[in-house]
Amino acid sequence: MSTEAVADREPSSTEYSLGWVAYALQATGAFGFFLGPLAGLIVSYVRRDAADAGYVASHHRWLIRTFWWTALWYGLSLAVIVAGAWPILSEIVAAAIRSGGRAEEFSFGLAWEALFATVGAAMLGGLGMVVTWIWNVYRILRGAFLLGDRRPAP
Repeated sequence: MSTEAVADREPSSTEYSLGWVAYALQATGAFGFFLGPLAGLIVSYVRRDAADAGYVASHHRWLIRTFWWTALWYGLSLAVIVAGAWPILSEIVAAAIRSGGRAEEFSFGLAWEALFATVGAAMLGGLGMVVTWIWNVYRILRGAFLLGDRRPAP
C-alpha cells in the first residue's frame, strides 16, 4: 500500500482521540505551562508512525515541528535578552568581587550605554517571544481545525 493511501485512510477512533489529546497538551503551552507541551511531544513521537493513524500521523509530525521550532525561537529570544543584560550583570558581578562580599563597600556605576543596550535587547527579545507565541497559537489552531475537518496537516 502506498504512503499516500495510508495517509488518506481514516484513522481509528483511538488515534483520532490521541490527536486531540496531543493538541490539547500542546495548547497548554500557550498559557505558560511547560509540562503539557512536553507530554504532547511525547504522545506525538510515540504515535506518529502508528499503523492505524491514517492522516492523524501528519498532525503528530506537525505538532513535533511546532514544538521544536517554538522552543528554538523562544530560546533565541531569551538569549537576546540575556546578552543585552550582560553589560549590567557583569558590572554588578565585578562590583561584588571588588567589595569582597562586604555589603557596606558594595557600589557600582551604571553607564547609560549599558542601560540602553539592556532595554533595547529586552524589547527586541520580548518582541521575539510575543511573535513566537502568536505563531505557536496559530499552528496549534490551524492544525486543530484541520483535524476537526478530518483532513491531514500540511
